[in-house]
Amino acid sequence: MGVTVDFNQLARVGKIVALLGFLLPWVTVSCSGTEILTATGVQLMTGDPQLAGPLAGMAESQQAQQQDDAEPSIVTIAAFAAIALGLLLGLVTRSRTAAAIMLAGAVAGAGLSYFSIENMRQEMRRELSGQQSGEPAAEENPFFSAEDQRQMSQAMASSVRVVEEEGYYLTLGALALSAVFALLTLFARRVEATPAQS
Repeated sequence: MGVTVDFNQLARVGKIVALLGFLLPWVTVSCSGTEILTATGVQLMTGDPQLAGPLAGMAESQQAQQQDDAEPSIVTIAAFAAIALGLLLGLVTRSRTAAAIMLAGAVAGAGLSYFSIENMRQEMRRELSGQQSGEPAAEENPFFSAEDQRQMSQAMASSVRVVEEEGYYLTLGALALSAVFALLTLFARRVEATPAQS
């Protein structure tokens, strides 16, 4: 008798791995090849990105102000919530219903994760272009405090890059596998149901 593979269980494991990816580095911001900021998925959700490179030596009072003023990334929080909710509902439901829920959660989580980084990239470009054109910096930014914006504008040159890191790719990869396993569950159930009706 052949071994039956429970694709739903594999999809659930994929969701768990995707959530663990939020603990790893998600993004690094660099200016002219010099790192100036890093953040895990959790740090993006809590509004606590970590200054790196030359900016890492800031005074402790400035670090405290950064932690007080920085805002959480709502889109990253929504991505985490979509993944966690899909996993939770996938645990309390069965077979095709669980697979459909986990598929929807995986697609929503991947889309929101991608959009969170793109939104960060666009916000930084807008902020940089505003500062370079002499316009006053916005008082509030979803990723940096007003004090951080002033300090970072001094370090920024013409090239600022936002690079996705291993935690981000682990989350997206695990969500992709979870979606594939959920689809396999849906197709397997459909194939099983077809002979029974004939």
